[in-house]
Amino acid sequence: MCVSKVCCAAGNKTETVIFPKRIVKTVGEVTAAENMLTEKELVVTFNAVNCMRLHKTENKETYVVLDYGKEIHGGVRLVMPIINNNEKKTLQLRLVFGESVSEALADVNKDTSTNDHSPRDMIVTVSQWSTLEFGQTGFRFLKIELLDNNSFIDFKAAAAILRLQDIPRRGYFESNDALFNEIVETATYTCQLNMQDGVIWDGIKRDRLVWSGDLNTEILTIGYTFGNLINAKNSLEILKNTTPATVWMNGIPTYSAWWIVNLFDYCIFTGDNAYVQENIDYVNTILKDIDSCIAEDGTMNFSATGKHPGMEFFLDWPSFEKPDAVIGTAALIRYTMLKAEKANVAGVDYASVKSISKKLSVYLTKRAELKQTLAMQIMAGAELSSDRLVENGAHGFTTFMSYFLLKAIAKTDCQKAVALAKEYYGGMLERGATSFWEDFDLDWLEGSGRIDEEPVAGEKDLHADYGNYCYVGLRHSFCHGWASGVVAFAFEELAGVEVLEPGYSKVRITPHLGGLKYIKATVPTPKGNIQIYVDENTEDIQLPEG
Repeated sequence: MCVSKVCCAAGNKTETVIFPKRIVKTVGEVTAAENMLTEKELVVTFNAVNCMRLHKTENKETYVVLDYGKEIHGGVRLVMPIINNNEKKTLQLRLVFGESVSEALADVNKDTSTNDHSPRDMIVTVSQWSTLEFGQTGFRFLKIELLDNNSFIDFKAAAAILRLQDIPRRGYFESNDALFNEIVETATYTCQLNMQDGVIWDGIKRDRLVWSGDLNTEILTIGYTFGNLINAKNSLEILKNTTPATVWMNGIPTYSAWWIVNLFDYCIFTGDNAYVQENIDYVNTILKDIDSCIAEDGTMNFSATGKHPGMEFFLDWPSFEKPDAVIGTAALIRYTMLKAEKANVAGVDYASVKSISKKLSVYLTKRAELKQTLAMQIMAGAELSSDRLVENGAHGFTTFMSYFLLKAIAKTDCQKAVALAKEYYGGMLERGATSFWEDFDLDWLEGSGRIDEEPVAGEKDLHADYGNYCYVGLRHSFCHGWASGVVAFAFEELAGVEVLEPGYSKVRITPHLGGLKYIKATVPTPKGNIQIYVDENTEDIQLPEG
């Protein structure tokens, strides 16, 4: 594996060269495709050997589909020593990047396949004796198709270039359960892929944006696994500086509330009280705006300030435009107020905090139909049974709300929460996932195939046939940072870490095995790492100075 580092505006990036692990499919005259699996220098040379050749005769489709083994943020580097097309020195290729085999084989703008946010289906011109790089997207699979009739091209290499921000990882979680460990590692990698350009994206293929609500789970994941939250701070700044006073953040009222949650979570992890104080006026403006939009009986009208409400009631997509949306919105805002109260930051308008909490308490007893809404009610202080959260297992879970679902269940049954995390996230892994998705429901598994195999007639296509709202079919992102909520669950509920004062100046550690035989965790803090080891007979906790 070859690694190089390059400097970028947001700091260093690490580039990792990844050669294909498998030939998924060849069509037409493709010779020696297996040579692409061999690691070699990414430099064009005279007398190149061990090449793959694509030879296209008149109007005959000719392509290869490569599998790089895992989800990647980046592109592909093609090394091409020889081109022959009636003495021409250039040819045209079609490159199709896919997060699934289905997506790599689909035509753009057909069957829900798109180039939204990061072009992943493109026609490129290549030259002989060249090393060229194409693509900046999220993918695992690549289709290389030769377009020029009566021509051939040799490839010495077709290597993926994985680009990650160069931030060392410090936090780790381990148990005796191999599946649960794989879930935590995959969730961490999912979030890491979205740490790009000094901020935190939502997705690496689609949604390469900073969304305030979506950011929350990612801040928690990064806080526990990297301990360096500069991307979080940059994201908070970008959101604040690009949100005019006349609109709600990201066009969604609840996302202005999420910004407050994110600020206080950032402060808890880092102890950066100075940054919080810089933003007290901004926090108080949001609090006053929200308070003015809520009547004494709890009725919410987010156009009352004159701001266009956009998606007025929004918890997550599966509850959007359903009766649960209002309950979920109220619960989320009240959860925000609980965060503010716990932070106990000087200068915060706690009169507005108490007013909002009191007025929205009426929603704590309303019946929610969806699991994620009930979970948010419980997290907002409702004394409700979590029994309905475990009915029919993890069916009805959503990736965006997974942290809150698992936390709410763990309040009464930590072992059950672990089991449902394995059922839910394990469903994606079982179908070939190497990163976690924008949304997922266990119901999708029935009658569906794997994402790393070509769809079979009579079998559901897990990528193309599912997804709703803004993520229909192949537009669905298979790497969304918000899906990493299981990481914070593992550190908070199993390792038992609760930060009581900003920067870990005071911390409560109450581990729960949750049915596991042992737990080993390294928790990064500004003062050094906390080491936790727990099994049925031992509890060993080592704290850094301070």
